[in-house]
Amino acid sequence: MCARKTIDSPIMLSFIETIRSAPRAICQSRLLNTADRDLAAVLSATSQENRAYVLELLGTMKSKRVDEELERMRHVRLSPETIDSIALHLQRHIAGDHPLGPASRYFKPAH
Repeated sequence: MCARKTIDSPIMLSFIETIRSAPRAICQSRLLNTADRDLAAVLSATSQENRAYVLELLGTMKSKRVDEELERMRHVRLSPETIDSIALHLQRHIAGDHPLGPASRYFKPAH
């Protein structure tokens, strides 16, 4: 799994709370329709407990793909602001009246 330092910013914690409080069927549907890389970017910067909770909602195949993206995230540098931006987008995706497309991403290889 990813060794990135967890940041659990207020935006990240709000994203996790949205997942925990949303109707399970809607939450699962929206998470399953979320880009694996977007989820991995956000989950790479959250606590193991929060990561496990979200992965449990995804089902076996999606969870496996997100795990693979989490491994790739070890070689990607994302600023806390970028991660927060993706988390906010995903929060709106889950809580909104209709699903949103993928979050805008700017990934840089780690040095």
